Amino acid sequence: MNHEQLPEPTPEREKRTAPAIYVASLADYNDGRLLGTWIDATIGADAIYEQIYAMLAQSREPAPEEWAIHDYEGFGSKQLSEFERIEEVAALAEGIAKYGPAFAAWVDYSGLDAEDWHYFEEAYLGEYPTLEAYADRIIDDMGWQQEVDAHLPESLKPYAKIDAESMGEDLRLSGEIYVIESDSGIYVFHSRI
Repeated sequence: MNHEQLPEPTPEREKRTAPAIYVASLADYNDGRLLGTWIDATIGADAIYEQIYAMLAQSREPAPEEWAIHDYEGFGSKQLSEFERIEEVAALAEGIAKYGPAFAAWVDYSGLDAEDWHYFEEAYLGEYPTLEAYADRIIDDMGWQQEVDAHLPESLKPYAKIDAESMGEDLRLSGEIYVIESDSGIYVFHSRI
């Protein structure tokens, strides 16, 4: 079979923001035809299967049963395989819809199985432009700078500032937190979870 004559794996489409998968009929693909559909992955595993079977029912091949994920988008850094379990795709999409791209980054980084994905809420500390910004948030939330200022003479207050940059780096190096790059900065996660 001449692969140069095969159609592109996915047709032109509008840009999606929700996690979606492009599922194709393998029988048609192997026969040089493109039969597939984009499916909103947030609709749940049962509904995804229904759309897959509806797509396969349109095939001209006798008894087409095999399918594969040929493309996907909206899953952040998490890469899906052609034969990813639909139940996991749906659970991942649900987490992304609920928590945003930080969820996909965490799943990809942590390597946890789907039954442990509920730990995300405990692990996720937020998205920040820098590690220093995360440390600044802790300093503000805990009132540490105000505590320092309360014990200093007015003339020294402008010179005494907690070093948030070093604090953030120390938190990371000590293993208390870990960070994953995001499109606009970093995601911060608690390491003990």
